[in-house]
Amino acid sequence: MILSRGIILQLIAFAVITVVGVAIVSVNYIGIGRGLLGREYVAYVDLTDSGGVFTNAEVTYRGVPVGRVGPIELTDDGIRVKLNLRRGERIPREGTKAVVANRSAVGEQYIDLVPERKGGPFLDEGEPYTIPRERTTLPVSTAELLRNVDALVGSVNTEDLGVIVDELNKAFSGTADDLQSLLDDTDRILETMDQAYPDTKRLLDNSVTVLDTQRGQAANIRGFARNLNELTTSLRNDDPALRRTIDSVPGAVDEAHKAINQLSPTLPVLLANLTTTGQIISSRKAGLRSLFILYPVTVAGAFTVTPGDGTQHLGLALNIDSPPPCTEGYEHVKRRWPQHTGKKKPRLDAGCKAPKDAPTAVRGPRNFPADAITPYPQVPPGATAGAGFPEGGAYADDGGGRSEAKGSGGGKGSGAKAEAAAPAPRAQLADGNLYLSYPANSVEFAGYDPTTGAVYGPDGKRYVMPRSAGTRELGDASWKWLMLGPLSQ
Repeated sequence: MILSRGIILQLIAFAVITVVGVAIVSVNYIGIGRGLLGREYVAYVDLTDSGGVFTNAEVTYRGVPVGRVGPIELTDDGIRVKLNLRRGERIPREGTKAVVANRSAVGEQYIDLVPERKGGPFLDEGEPYTIPRERTTLPVSTAELLRNVDALVGSVNTEDLGVIVDELNKAFSGTADDLQSLLDDTDRILETMDQAYPDTKRLLDNSVTVLDTQRGQAANIRGFARNLNELTTSLRNDDPALRRTIDSVPGAVDEAHKAINQLSPTLPVLLANLTTTGQIISSRKAGLRSLFILYPVTVAGAFTVTPGDGTQHLGLALNIDSPPPCTEGYEHVKRRWPQHTGKKKPRLDAGCKAPKDAPTAVRGPRNFPADAITPYPQVPPGATAGAGFPEGGAYADDGGGRSEAKGSGGGKGSGAKAEAAAPAPRAQLADGNLYLSYPANSVEFAGYDPTTGAVYGPDGKRYVMPRSAGTRELGDASWKWLMLGPLSQ
């Protein structure tokens, strides 16, 4: 019989597939050649008894198969089990336990490796490692289990057991529907838990980080708890005083509310006036800082004159030429003696030319600190020509029909020519007070006259605020005006 070329190729392909399949099964499942290929490493377990484990039984790590049980050898006081483990499974050496377990009540035995820590060294590093006997656990033998069950059953009183059965019959009689509903709900709960298993696993894994953080912050947590205990103890001791304070709060709030309502006409005026005070203080910060620093030293030094011994201690120190006067820049100035008391025109071109860091007394406006020069109080950002003046400054007639701006900020600045002459205001004297009336659309005031209480709006009309300034009639609130009245003058 002559085979065709196609049949021969098919037979060859079938033979190659058979050889490859047998090789894969032999290596992966039977284990032939794993040691030669370097895909396995060896570890040992010392046991007092086999516990039913046998050669080629499965070896798991945290329930995941990682190898097989090899030959079992007898020792002087027990047995030694060889474990053939796959490489790539990093199993810690220190703290790992070997548990001989049963898959079920009638199932086969296997060895489960249970670690107690993470990190190296690992079983696949260095010489083969032997798990000692004290870190192993054997299952309960079937004979011992049956003896324990028999002892448990024999210890139960049959009469009491009959009573329990009768009571259970009474308890569950007629509850089949409820039990069925309970089982159905339990099944749904288990299905929900199975669906949420990935999230639950991530939660458990992340909880390790949370617990590690809490363990790292244990000292701070204990300190916080201790301080909280002290705080609560103080609050408990001060409970009567706290209760009195809480009881007094409503009355104090009512009085404060009444005071604010009574001060409402004058308090805004006071705050507006304090704005100018704040501007002056902010422009004199350097001088105030020096005053606050030197004033306590000066007061403390004053008491050295009267130390309290009944006498006064005074001294005179003539610090002549300390420091010496500045002469640089006065070379062409003729010296004037004290006996010459007549009038003499001063030379305005002379002055100290010495540098600021010279040892002499460097004086003159040229040497004044640039950052401390503030010729006038600073106004808030966005203000136009200052409070109480129209934009472009105040206008006055110089007698020749020309009007010039007389103010700083806003408009075109001081000394600038006005585009149009502002009409002159009309004056009127009444009750000893001078009142000025401006034509409409001539000026625009942003403030008011605190002396008379007059306010001029953008329309040029005059408005009077008798409750904010000027003459007042003393009444029930006279004591407030005694304090706030002088501030508005």
